[in-house]
Amino acid sequence: MNKIRIFTTLLNFLFLLLPALALAQIQITFPKSRMVFQRNGGNEASLWIGGYYSLPFTRIQVRVEPMDGGTLVDWTTIQENPKGGAFSGSVTVKGGWYRLKVRGLQGEQYIEGGGVERIGVGEVFVIAGQSNAQGIDNYGGPGASNDRVNCVNFGSGTDQVPFDPNFPDFSHLDAGNRIFPRGYSAWCWGRLGDRLVARLGVPVLFFNAGWTGSSSKNWRESADGIQTTEEYTNTEKYPVGQPYGNLRTALNYYVQTLGVRAILWHQGEADNQFNRSSDDYAANLTKVIQRSREHSGKDISWLVCRASYSDANGSDGSILAGQDKTIQSAGNVFAGPNTDGIQIPRGAGARRDDVGVHFFDNGLIQFAEAWDASMNDNFFQNSKPQSPAAGVSISVACGAANTLALRVEGGFSSINWSSGGSAQSITVGSGQYMATVKDGLGNTLFSAPFQVPNRPSITTSGPTTFCEGGNLTLTSSYDNTAWSNNTTGKNITVSTAGNYRAVYRDVGNCEFTSDEVAVKVNPLPAAPTATNLGQARFCDRLSTTLQSTDALVYNWSTGEKTKQIEIRRGGNYSLTVTDQNGCTSRESNQIAIIVDPLPSRPTVSAGGPTTFCADQNVTLTSTAEAGYVWEGVANQTARSVTINLAGNYLVRTRNIYGCLSDPSNTVSIRVNPLPAPPTLTAGGSTTFCDGERVTLTASGTLKAFWNVGDSTQSIVATQSNTYTARVRDANGCFSPPSAGLLVDVKPVPTVPILKQIGTYTLEAAGTRQGDYYRWERDNAVVEPRTAIIKANQTGSYRARAFLAYDNGLVCASDFSAPIAFTLIIDNDGLSIYPNPSPNKEITIETLEDISNATVTLATLSGQVLWQGTVASFNERKTWNLSTVPSGHYVLTVRSSTFNVSKRLLIGL
Repeated sequence: MNKIRIFTTLLNFLFLLLPALALAQIQITFPKSRMVFQRNGGNEASLWIGGYYSLPFTRIQVRVEPMDGGTLVDWTTIQENPKGGAFSGSVTVKGGWYRLKVRGLQGEQYIEGGGVERIGVGEVFVIAGQSNAQGIDNYGGPGASNDRVNCVNFGSGTDQVPFDPNFPDFSHLDAGNRIFPRGYSAWCWGRLGDRLVARLGVPVLFFNAGWTGSSSKNWRESADGIQTTEEYTNTEKYPVGQPYGNLRTALNYYVQTLGVRAILWHQGEADNQFNRSSDDYAANLTKVIQRSREHSGKDISWLVCRASYSDANGSDGSILAGQDKTIQSAGNVFAGPNTDGIQIPRGAGARRDDVGVHFFDNGLIQFAEAWDASMNDNFFQNSKPQSPAAGVSISVACGAANTLALRVEGGFSSINWSSGGSAQSITVGSGQYMATVKDGLGNTLFSAPFQVPNRPSITTSGPTTFCEGGNLTLTSSYDNTAWSNNTTGKNITVSTAGNYRAVYRDVGNCEFTSDEVAVKVNPLPAAPTATNLGQARFCDRLSTTLQSTDALVYNWSTGEKTKQIEIRRGGNYSLTVTDQNGCTSRESNQIAIIVDPLPSRPTVSAGGPTTFCADQNVTLTSTAEAGYVWEGVANQTARSVTINLAGNYLVRTRNIYGCLSDPSNTVSIRVNPLPAPPTLTAGGSTTFCDGERVTLTASGTLKAFWNVGDSTQSIVATQSNTYTARVRDANGCFSPPSAGLLVDVKPVPTVPILKQIGTYTLEAAGTRQGDYYRWERDNAVVEPRTAIIKANQTGSYRARAFLAYDNGLVCASDFSAPIAFTLIIDNDGLSIYPNPSPNKEITIETLEDISNATVTLATLSGQVLWQGTVASFNERKTWNLSTVPSGHYVLTVRSSTFNVSKRLLIGL
């Protein structure tokens, strides 16, 4: 194979082994995670462990910690007094699944380094045969469920023989994994691994060199170096050395390093088609077994499956007999399972257009269980496990400047370095290097990858040219660095010009020197002078200007870079200047600026609604401060102002420094106009008698509110009052009161109470007398229209009173209750009472209205004592006769039409 490819693949392996480990103080670089080393008959294996270190140690120790099964190996020394930075050694470990740790000791002090997990001591198998050994994708083969079942998930992709494959990752055996060098899928081997791990308690690793459709003849001829031809058509040739070449690659490339328990052989279905005799089959397989042992130099055990079945041909006794003959005669060969009875037929349920040969789904489970059953105690007690060989040790010495000389210890047929060299010793600069060596049979071993230190690199804390008074920190990539200015340490700080180098001596005292770093120092410019062009004290948001003397670059303490700067904040201000070399002067004089704060932005609150009617107002109040400047209202400086005009109002406050605040929130005042007052109209006369009414109506469509409490458009007035109304608009504003509308309600006379107050006299009396009356007798009007009338006929009388007002208004009471009057007709039409009259006062009534009557009072003897004249006896007439002595008298009333006398008793 091309040597360049060999080195490239090994270099890839090196980088896979060493991700980000270059700076570790002590690091294991071999073995790699999930490598499984074959245990011997005593359940032990010698683990070869290697790596590198960067500090001087007197001993290298490892600790082997069980992760799942196994026995602890506490800190054990694998190398005393290591030299040059590379270490290697072996430790014996019981079967199990482990975590490896490493530490270096300096006397009794130790430093732990980088280890590796999932290292196994257990069982290693190489699978060979045809398709039921190689496996097929998507036939239902389950992956291993136990973490300790492993493979190399890599298909070589080459048919060239021999070849050195890449050294890829070892991985858990999942369902879809490849199994190096040519296995497809986990097939039955994942389930077999689970059963073995569960039964044996140790991890398992599989390699798979199966080849689909290959016959025992193909395997035997290719093992003898003959380019074989497939037997189905006898036309297509296999690649030179195949199919046996993959088995030889697995044995030479991995078995030397890891060891092996046995080769698992499953093949025979192809030979069933070619009528191969048992002797031919046994001869072919025996030759392959012999060649595997010759080419590896190891008496490798074989476990041979008895397999010949296909749906088309059934089982072939000759093939089975040939397999049995090989088991019995080839030596160190053991009986594997007889699989011809598993999953018969095989084509009916296959997932592809299968030829009726391949197991699938549950058949693969049965296949695995059959293999597990064949790996019985006899097999493990009598097979010959091949133990792993120790790896290759590298010695390290100093080379020329910035290099090391690496040497493979021991004699080997070939040596290949990951850098491309093939000599036993190479001199190399910084990088990672591994040697791959082969013996005369091609069996391969590996050194632990070794890290050659990088040359020191210097990083700087800033530019290497700086100004007087400055300095620069130089940092080496190594802690233990010697510097060209005779100082040591990872960092140095320099303030003088010069050329500086870092020197690192590795653990073997080999020297690695950095490139030079040149440092230059420039002088400083003169300090500038700062001047204030404005006020030194002012309110916030005002400013002043500071100015510097002339310079190239200005560096104000504010960060600004101009000659003049505007200052708006209090503080002490100064500047430096920078010259053409980038050097900055010392600081200028300081200028103190005081900036008084503004008051906090005030808040204006309204003492009521901010939208109101034109006859209302609202009070606006500011948050407290020393002074107030209102906007929107003139000449107001109080904290509160009363507003009755629409507008936008805000306030700015002044604090004790006289600084004016930001404007407050704006309060918008909206003043709604008052609606016009309504016009009141009366639906009739506004002067009327009590008990009558008039409807008053407010004009317009707005709701009216009357001064008497009503809130309807029209009201009925029944009482005297001056009526007004206001209307309210949609904004809730009331108009001014309307013009007053006077309603004059005149009193009505009291309903009369009728009394008979004389023989012929009726009286209509009441609290409020009328100006005149209407009398009725038996519903017929009678005269006169006075409160007192003379009744001259028997009947039912009633009366109502009338009051007459200006403008012709007359108010009438209701009719009185009727009174019954009976006319006395036996008194000659003359009534005198009281008679007798103790108080000498008498009343005279006549039935008829007598005109020009004479009234005479005479004694019984006829002597006239008093005489008077009455123009008309139309009503009662009363006389006081107190001058007349008490006694019996005769009173006569006489006219031209009437002459009646009555006896009268006075004062008695």
